Amino acid sequence: MLMRVRISKRACAFSGLLIAAGAGCSSDESDPNGGNGTGASNGVVFGEDPGSDFGLEGSEGNGFDGDLACVGQNAGAESAPTVLQLVVDTSGSMNEDAPGTNDSKWVVTRRALLGAIDAMPGDTSVGVVFYPDGSTDPGRCFDNDADIGIARLDAASSQQRTQIRRAFQNQSPEGGTPTHDAYRYAFGELEGTTAVGSRYVVVITDGTPTFSLGCIGTGMISDPVDSGPLVVEAASIAASGVNTFVIGSPGSEGARRNLSRMAEAGGTAAPGCSHDGPTYCHFDMTEEQDFATALGEALGTISGLALSCNYDIPAPPNGLTLDPARVNVLFSPSAGEQELIAQNAGGPCNEGWQYSQDQSQILLCGSTCDRVRASDGSLTLQFGCSTEVR
Repeated sequence: MLMRVRISKRACAFSGLLIAAGAGCSSDESDPNGGNGTGASNGVVFGEDPGSDFGLEGSEGNGFDGDLACVGQNAGAESAPTVLQLVVDTSGSMNEDAPGTNDSKWVVTRRALLGAIDAMPGDTSVGVVFYPDGSTDPGRCFDNDADIGIARLDAASSQQRTQIRRAFQNQSPEGGTPTHDAYRYAFGELEGTTAVGSRYVVVITDGTPTFSLGCIGTGMISDPVDSGPLVVEAASIAASGVNTFVIGSPGSEGARRNLSRMAEAGGTAAPGCSHDGPTYCHFDMTEEQDFATALGEALGTISGLALSCNYDIPAPPNGLTLDPARVNVLFSPSAGEQELIAQNAGGPCNEGWQYSQDQSQILLCGSTCDRVRASDGSLTLQFGCSTEVR
């Protein structure tokens, strides 16, 4: 049997998070037994048995009562940090005019990306790989080098932010389009980093690749190569827990289907999208009359999805283990009643939440993410009741 605690107006600290209603504090206001209660750790009541598992693994699920108070504990959720690896096309075609502006596609892309990075919080880690980036070796189409290594952005005037801005300013588009080589290299950088957070690749390209993996091809726009292998690569990368966003700039018309498939394989498909259009699964800029505005909006959407909808699950105290089948997500809007967000255990989702691949984070699905981000409310993770599934 497990001990039910009354909702308390007090809060306790746990793992750097805020313990919310139903968690129990070290006072008889929330502990019917007085003091810390049996099975308490750091002032948080877990159950009658001091050895019971965090999340109450192996015990009978009691479900939610009328006011959503549950046996176990609640922890106020905080957004997890994010690691972004930007893979930016700087081939010669980026010097072409951008629709709706008097600037080149490169100038518009540079301005939009720097603006998006400026708006990112300091705990975001960012790295940049430009391609082809002026490789001078005739046997290579890509210089196999990270222009900016992955590191935390930190404050507005930090070294990382300054280096990123300088690197963008120093780029001069030229050469072919070795998308696959750059993409695989960028993923290797993500694998090797010690930066903490959910990991994403953001690929921005204005055309069909002109080199296959291993620099096979002429590099000429008139002689493109198959972009299909990028879809397979994106699926492989997603299987390792890294999702890929794809932006197809003007000039990528011939690659739209495979870029759409790449985004789907990378786990970032837009709800209701189609590889045949008109709503593709990637961010398709090819028919936008104002490239600058459309690109800014796309980067804003990517930032919102990547930076705001992943929540760390607190580590259980020593000696306790987490039961992933006894975790629930509660949303309290600024106006209105608290609601339970059910888990969506399937593939790509638009409603509900899912676990990250290693089950260390809660990931909100598309429209649920949008709704939570648009509210001034709060998200709470609740442990101890059987997970409610859609």
